[in-house]
Amino acid sequence: MRPLLLLLLLSLLALPGRAQAPVSERALESFYDQLSAYQLSRYRPDSGYQILTLPSTFSGPELAALKLRERQLVRVDLVYSAYRFDPKFDQRQLNLGRLRNLENLMPGILRDETLSWNLIEQTGCNSPAECEGYFHGFVLYIEKRYTKADSRGEVARLTALLSAADKKIDKVRTLRKKPGVPLSCSYPRSYYKLRQLARRIRKGYRCPDKAAQTVAFRADVTQTGALQTVQLLPDSTGQLPPCPDDLAAAVREGFAFASGFALGKNRYPFTVTGLVTLPVRAGSLRVTGYFLTDSLMRKHRIKLNKDGCQARLLRPGDPAEDDPIPTPDARAVARVLDRHPAWRRSVVVADVTGSMYPYTADLLTWLQLSTGAEEKTFVFFNDGNDLPDRDKAIGRTGGLYEVRTNDYEQVRGKVLEAMLAGGGGDAPENDCEALLRAQQLAPDAQELILIADNHTFPRDTRLLVGTRLPVRIILCGAADYINPKYLALARHFGYSLHTLELDLTNLSELAPGATLDVGRLRYQVTPEGGFRRITSPR
Repeated sequence: MRPLLLLLLLSLLALPGRAQAPVSERALESFYDQLSAYQLSRYRPDSGYQILTLPSTFSGPELAALKLRERQLVRVDLVYSAYRFDPKFDQRQLNLGRLRNLENLMPGILRDETLSWNLIEQTGCNSPAECEGYFHGFVLYIEKRYTKADSRGEVARLTALLSAADKKIDKVRTLRKKPGVPLSCSYPRSYYKLRQLARRIRKGYRCPDKAAQTVAFRADVTQTGALQTVQLLPDSTGQLPPCPDDLAAAVREGFAFASGFALGKNRYPFTVTGLVTLPVRAGSLRVTGYFLTDSLMRKHRIKLNKDGCQARLLRPGDPAEDDPIPTPDARAVARVLDRHPAWRRSVVVADVTGSMYPYTADLLTWLQLSTGAEEKTFVFFNDGNDLPDRDKAIGRTGGLYEVRTNDYEQVRGKVLEAMLAGGGGDAPENDCEALLRAQQLAPDAQELILIADNHTFPRDTRLLVGTRLPVRIILCGAADYINPKYLALARHFGYSLHTLELDLTNLSELAPGATLDVGRLRYQVTPEGGFRRITSPR
């Protein structure tokens, strides 16, 4: 492996977020060149975060006043304008100087593998006066530090979300049990009793071969009750009766229905099936069923049984009884799982820290609707049961809660247990420790589904080095932006990434320099194997 590539992989997967020796000029320039770099007319911070700004002329006291050491920094945008008053002005060197200044005042910030960085050039101003109103400097994205007390509040919100979803599901189920209003439904009436029909068939079937045999038939009947076609079905040995055309004609001529299949005031074509025992005698005929088209059966929720039929007159928008109930207010988790039904036997590894409770509710609601599912293994993680951040050791952080079941209530109980035990603390979590535990619990699993927070990045990716796990990552909170670090992780280990709308597979096949369109954004693979955003929204 080339030394430069090895250096980047170690930076991505292994370097701790601690103060280090001063960053060399070569390392600083290498860091700068792999940043996501794109243009916007005018910069506006993304929603969903707490935002702090640090002007380009910041001083040490100004930086200290932000108390960043006490905050959960997850993303940094360096923002400047494209306009140059002096054509010889070197923006690159100025930006490098700003990064160096930030590193000197916050040692280790450039080495923190959990941070996402963006280099954003504004193109909307074309003079010093216009550009004066534009922001220039660092925009710092902050995540709340979650505690066990915060988790208690999230459990209350999660319970409220689940209760609201339960009410919506119960309402849909009630409508599906008795949609619309009853519709009169009756089987077609024959002009003749079965014994009379048998005599009519015997009269029309004059085949000299008297072999004993039971013959199944099906006949298509018009809405007026006339038989159109009669099909004789081979027996278990594949044999048809002697003189099959004569028998088919006798059945067609022998039956006589008063009308078609009655639904309300209308009559419809139908299919009748039956058996004829040869040689034909008085008791040789038996009708085995009446059938309507599939579209008509679905339209009126028709149920056919021995005692008669049932049907309903539906209103526009009445739910279909046989269709799956959609997850109320579905988010990324339910949407992805619905797109991939083959994953239903997989292992689920879910982040239940921080503000992930809407996505946890999404998972639980989806599971509640997956009735009759096979047993599944779940691992929920809270990043250490409120362990102090300084005591979190890679691979031994803990806060893992596991259960193997197909019982929704057991899964729900384990989720609440994990949430009440800790809020997560700092922003990076122990996703990979949880993945390895899931592999131990289910070594033959075809997929490990990781439900992860797009806003943060795991601190323990070094644990994955040397592993070959079949991981499918569902990114939560990735509506307009995918964290490039997850793209790099998936490309390096052969994982797939999934969002509300997209499935990103085969990322490992992308060569350095290749581009990837994700929604309205474009990313490029760096020479070192990372990803950087290179264009503004189209």
